[in-house]
Amino acid sequence: MSGARDFLDDLAFRMRGRLRWSAPAWQWPARKLARVTDRLPPEAQARAATLAAAYDLAAWPRLLARAQLHENLYVLDLLDRFVVGGGTATGGRGLDVGAKDGATLAARVAVGPAAWDLVELDAHRRYLDLSTRRAHGQRLAHAFPGCRYLPGSVVDLPGPYNVITWFLPFVRLKPLRAWGLPARCFEPARLCGQVVSLLAPGGCLLVVNQGESERDAQAALFAEQGITVTAQPVSSPLSPFRLPRFLFRWTRPPA
Repeated sequence: MSGARDFLDDLAFRMRGRLRWSAPAWQWPARKLARVTDRLPPEAQARAATLAAAYDLAAWPRLLARAQLHENLYVLDLLDRFVVGGGTATGGRGLDVGAKDGATLAARVAVGPAAWDLVELDAHRRYLDLSTRRAHGQRLAHAFPGCRYLPGSVVDLPGPYNVITWFLPFVRLKPLRAWGLPARCFEPARLCGQVVSLLAPGGCLLVVNQGESERDAQAALFAEQGITVTAQPVSSPLSPFRLPRFLFRWTRPPA
C-alpha cells in the first residue's frame, strides 16, 4: 500500500511541476486592522496594539485577507520577541524555508531584513480557484521591493542569509505524506545541514516545530550538525493554532 501511495504522490507532484499555469492570485482584503483585532480576546488585542505601535502595518489590511492578517500578527509577535528582542542585527537578506504561499511575508518584512527570499518546494500546488501557491507568493513578493518567491528546493540556494526562518519543517515522514509530498522528498538531515550552511556569521536561525516528537527529532538533527541549542515552548496570545509549538533559536558565531 505504501508503495502505491508513494507512486501516486510522486506522480501528482511531478504533474504539478509541469502544469504551472495559474489563475490570477487574489484575496478579499481585510481593509481595516480592527476587523481582525476587535474579534480577538483582550490579551491578544493588547499585544496587537503594542505591535501596531512599534511597526508600520498600514499596508497590511489592503494586502491581506482576515485570516492572513491574523497569522501575520502571530508571526510578527514571534519575530519581535526572538529576532529583534534577541538582539539579532536585521540587515542583509532573509530567507523563509517552506514558505507555502508566502502569506506571512508582511510580518517578516516589518521586522527586517527588508528583502526576503521565500522558497517553497511544492510551489505549484493548486487551490480550488485554480490559482497556485506560486501565484500568491509572487503577488505578495512583488508588493515588497527586493523580495522574491522561489519555487524549488532550499538545497539550490547559494546564501548567505542574515535571518532564516523555518516553520514546521518535515522532520517526520507522516506529516510530509499528509501534505501529499512524495517520500523521496523526506530528507530532514540533508535539508537541516543545508539551511545551517546558508546562515551568515552572526546570523539568526529560527525553527518552529509542532509537538514534542517533532521537537525531539529537530533537536537530534541539530546535534548531528554539532549545534547545541535548546527548544523553548513558544506561546502567543495571537496564536490561531491549538497544538503546542516549540522554538529553536541559534546564532552562528561571528567569523
